[in-house]
Formats: sequence, C-alpha cells, structure tokens
Amino acid sequence: MKPTFPLFRLPENVIVQVLQNLHSSQLLIFSLVSSKTKSLVTSLGFRAFTVFINISHEIGVMVHIGTLEHLSSWNLIFRNDSNDQNAEFDITCPISASFQFENKTFQPSTPFNFSNWLDHIRAVFCYNKPLHVFFWPGSERFEMVSLKNAMKNVNCLDISEGITDIQSRKILQNFKDLNELTLRSNPLKDTCEVQKFFIQNFEFIKFHGIYLLDDILLTNSEGVIITRPISQKQFNRFVKHWIRGSNPRLQNMSLSIDITNSVSGDLLLKGIPCDELEEEEQQEICQELSIQSDYMVVVRRNDGTSAVIASNKYENNIHIYFFTFY
Repeated sequence: MKPTFPLFRLPENVIVQVLQNLHSSQLLIFSLVSSKTKSLVTSLGFRAFTVFINISHEIGVMVHIGTLEHLSSWNLIFRNDSNDQNAEFDITCPISASFQFENKTFQPSTPFNFSNWLDHIRAVFCYNKPLHVFFWPGSERFEMVSLKNAMKNVNCLDISEGITDIQSRKILQNFKDLNELTLRSNPLKDTCEVQKFFIQNFEFIKFHGIYLLDDILLTNSEGVIITRPISQKQFNRFVKHWIRGSNPRLQNMSLSIDITNSVSGDLLLKGIPCDELEEEEQQEICQELSIQSDYMVVVRRNDGTSAVIASNKYENNIHIYFFTFY
C-alpha cells in the first residue's frame, strides 16, 4: 500500500502552496474528491484558455490551461463500456474518465455523466467561452440532441474527412449559430446548395470541397480558407468584383491558384489597378501577419477600402493571401 500524507491537517495556506505545484491534471482529480477540494482548486485561479472536444467512437476533451508561455494541457477520454464500437454511446448515463495513454479510469463519489464532467471542468478552471468541437468517423454512435444539450454552447465546428453526408447533415442541423465552420465537402444533395454555407455570417469558414466563383462572391464571412485551387482568371474576376463592392465583410482570405496549364502569369492582376509594395513594407506585413510572400501589391475598392494581395509561388501553384484594411 502506498504511503499517504494527511494534507488537510496542514494550514490552508500551506495546502494552497502544495496544490500550486501539482500538474493541472492532478488538480482535476483532486477537485473530484469533495466540495472542499473543488473549492480549493477553483480558488487557485487557474484558467483554461481553450477546450477542444473530439468526437469519434469515443469522446476526447482536450484542455489547455495557463498561457502559451506556461502551458499545461491534458486530454480526458470517455469510452463506452461496450466492446462494440458501433453500439450506441449514451452520454446521459454516468461515465468514468481516463487521461489519454492511461488505462486507469476515475469518477467522483457522486457519478458524473458527460454534461456533469464538462460543467465541473468549466467551474474548476474558470472556462466560460464556447467550445470548439471536431467530429470524426465513428461519431454516428452518438445521439446529436444529447451531445448538443451536454455541450450547451458551441461556436466552432469542424467536420472531418470520412464523415458521411447523412451524418454531416445531422450535425449541421443540430449545431447552429456558429462563428466558425470547417467542411471537407458539401454534404448537401445539390452542389448549388453549398452557397447556404458561404452566405452565412461566420467569423471564419474553411472549405475543402468543390465550389464555383459565384460561391466565393457570395461569401459573407470575415475569414475564408479555400483549399481547392482556382484559376488565375477566376481570381482576377473575384478581385474586380471585390473592387466594385462584393464581399463587404471579408477581412482575410487564403486560397491557391493552379498554374499548371498557364501560359502567362500576367492574368492574375490583368486590368486591375494596383501598387507594388516596397521590400521593407512587404517584410513588415509578412512579419505582422505571419505569412511568406515573394510578391505583394495593394488594391483599392471604389469605397476607398484597401487590400493587400500577397502571393507565394511553389511548384504548380501560387498561394494567395488577401487581407483588407478598413
């Protein structure tokens, strides 16, 4: 039997000093012992700055605590007792947890369901921001309404590759009012319906699927990442539409241009009034925005709004960064 230490016989200020030297994962376990230990850990003031939920055949809750300079993190895993990975996973029932790569599970004296676990983590580590949720293959075993009710406030949603269109539609029907959305493909039956995502007022959207220039012109998000390359002619038309007033909310966009069959690179900005930036200005912008660029120009919209177009050529593609300055 391992030796024990009578922690609660110490003065409270000494107990606090002991707790301050524990890893945040140990603090989580300690906080589960009683209402007193929960209060003690909460009083330390450790704050989670991100909480990521990964949903596959199991649930992972990744918590980052502290600052980027002094980061403490852990991944809490919730598994179904059933050996059948396709069996329904009822998260409304009490469930034990374990840390990633550890087989030992734990549970408070009053058993928690998944919603109770999240509420406890939020309270102990002072986290009141919305959650960032990733759906992976295997998530079909979860009932979407139960997940939504347990997680309460979700504003960032990432639907990974391998998720069926039917499952994607179920996810999107239940998780609405998002600020950020990442889609690997268009889960809707009609390809034209992808515009339903582009016209929404997201802060950020990332799309990996097939799209048309008209879809980009309808984009109403502040930040956009499009991974499937477009042509120089399409980008040229986009910039001309932007100059005339399209995409009024757009602040930054990242995309690539396929130049495999291109005869000339002059099509990119052909007929577009622009000013090339001095090398020193380019370096400052690259450093400020954390990008790489070998060519950079400024274009101006008819209403006076300026935008920087930074390009970086590699192999048969040109990577484009488009940033507006209001």
